[in-house]
Amino acid sequence: MTTPNAAIFYDPDGYDTTAAPIIGRRVAGEEFLRAFVRHSGFDRLRAVVRLPEHGERFRHQVARMGATVPADWVPHDEPHRIAGMGSLFLPGPGLPQYAWQRRRHRQDAYSLCGVTHTTCTDRTMDSIGDLLVSPTQPWDALVCTSRAVRDMVARLLQEHALYLRDRLGARRIEGPQLPVIPLGVDSEALALPEAARAGWRGRLGIAEGDVAALMLGRLSHATKVNPLPMYLALGRAARAAAAPGRRVHLILAGWFDGPAAERAFREPPATLCPEVTVHVLDGRAPEVRRGIWAAADFFTLLVDNIQETFGLAPVEAMAAGLPVVVSDWDGFRDTVEDGVQGFRIPTLMATAGGDLASRYAVWADSYADYAAGVGQFVAVDVAAAEAAYRTLIAEPERRRAMAEAARARARAAYDWRVVIGQYRALWDELARLRQGAASAGSERAPPVAGRERVPLRPNPFAAFAAYPTRRLAAAMRFAPAPGVSRETLQALGAVPGAVVRGALLPSAAEMEAVLDRLAADGPASLETLTGLVPPGRRQRLARGLAWLAKLDLVRVAE
Repeated sequence: MTTPNAAIFYDPDGYDTTAAPIIGRRVAGEEFLRAFVRHSGFDRLRAVVRLPEHGERFRHQVARMGATVPADWVPHDEPHRIAGMGSLFLPGPGLPQYAWQRRRHRQDAYSLCGVTHTTCTDRTMDSIGDLLVSPTQPWDALVCTSRAVRDMVARLLQEHALYLRDRLGARRIEGPQLPVIPLGVDSEALALPEAARAGWRGRLGIAEGDVAALMLGRLSHATKVNPLPMYLALGRAARAAAAPGRRVHLILAGWFDGPAAERAFREPPATLCPEVTVHVLDGRAPEVRRGIWAAADFFTLLVDNIQETFGLAPVEAMAAGLPVVVSDWDGFRDTVEDGVQGFRIPTLMATAGGDLASRYAVWADSYADYAAGVGQFVAVDVAAAEAAYRTLIAEPERRRAMAEAARARARAAYDWRVVIGQYRALWDELARLRQGAASAGSERAPPVAGRERVPLRPNPFAAFAAYPTRRLAAAMRFAPAPGVSRETLQALGAVPGAVVRGALLPSAAEMEAVLDRLAADGPASLETLTGLVPPGRRQRLARGLAWLAKLDLVRVAE
């Protein structure tokens, strides 16, 4: 066991699929957390949370995942308690808001490490752009899950940097590190027993001599994949590779994201590939999600959509011992070696899309409309897909060779043991950069004394200083209101509406100490009264005097 060099920012929305729709980022987050528990090698697991109930949920979830070491958590609004954790892992690309939060304390206290999922939403692109204007540092990182995603992020940052240079005259514009680390798979869990094949194929009516293709995942023609090229190619391949007593099957294991998607997947096979027997299974069912790999002879996913960034399902298929036929697209270009573990099918993309970006920017198009509009102008080479399918249908020896290569590649490059090791190495490197920067004084845009550390989220009492008649000052003197006692404080404090945010007030004992001091010695300055409590409580007590004045328990002494 080793000392942790990272903590997890934990929100159930990013890590738990049990109480939310199954979408890629939640699946990836849950699998990352499970791998972190199993393979980090840390002597304790640490989380940073927004709410106490999230902290307890973290402890329960990692316990269910088999954690055998202590798990603890700290609130995210206490940045001084995060210091010393090393890196703070975020389950998304939203580094900017946490960089501002860190700036309130000390920017070299820890590193931030986010990860990309879908990068084409307006919210995500804004977050990536904000990396250049938020206080991210060279010891922070946004992990890109594929080279294609890194290129997209770098292009976005470059264009935004040029705008900032032209607009503001900025001379040095830089963001965080952009390392490429893939998503991972549990290779052991995907190594299914031989008996599972006979069980699933018998259940679906797939004869031993038949050939079954599998597509697993969300079934959405708008934001995942248009299935028509697959149907066209598979139907033609089935006709060309026809043999007595052998049928071609297609298993669609997933879930539809609406009635239009269901029609787009269910209706075309009758016209485009009537020779293929199509089976539709609910991929949300655990037994299907875990075991349907065993029924197939190869996996296929001809993605044409910019929502995809890495493509976890093909790697899972490889770990399960299936050759794959995928589009030559985003992360698939990293994970699948064409002709070795399967085939990558060429893609063609249009170039004129400014109107699509404009419509999405002004909400004339929804996100789904935007993604579908872009995907409509991405072509997957149907003839090349047909050739790949024909090979895998007709050549069982080729299937077996590719299956072994696929299994070996998944274990060597994408098993979670390997991937978590890459994260640990990254976190060590960020620590080295952070410690070197601290000694060299190379922090980017360090806070300046007397100025707001977070300009757009300032101290409200400073931002709205022009509103009141006067503001608290150290030399301001306070006197007790006539007839005030501890009992008066208790009585007024119990009146509905008197206490709106009790956690922000000084303690009852601290306020009673102020009233006692004023009753005994008469008027006293703010500076004197705050001296009644330890230094860490003085700011809270100072503003508490405004609340005491609000209820006419103390008055400003003229």
